Amino acid sequence: MPNLALTQEQKKLLKWMSVGHTFKVCSDYGPKQWDIIPSKRLPIRLFQTTVQKLYQHGLISFEPIYYFGQRWDEFSLTEKGKAAL
Repeated sequence: MPNLALTQEQKKLLKWMSVGHTFKVCSDYGPKQWDIIPSKRLPIRLFQTTVQKLYQHGLISFEPIYYFGQRWDEFSLTEKGKAAL
C-alpha cells in the first residue's frame, strides 16, 4: 500500500481479523469508555491510536451496537484491509 507503513503488530491484527474475528470498543462516555471486547484473545495489545489509524486509512470499519444503553463499536476488516495483507 503506498504511503501506509503498517507496524508488525498492526499487520498481525489485520491478519487475525481476516479470518472473521472482530472486536468491540466502548465509545460511550462513562467508566467503560475504551474498554475492548475481547480483551484477552486479541493477538496484540490494542491502543486507541492503532484503531484510529486503521480506520482513517479505510482498513477497518465499524458498526455501532447498543448494550444496555451504552454504545459499542464493532470493528471488522474491509476489502481494502484484506488487500493490505
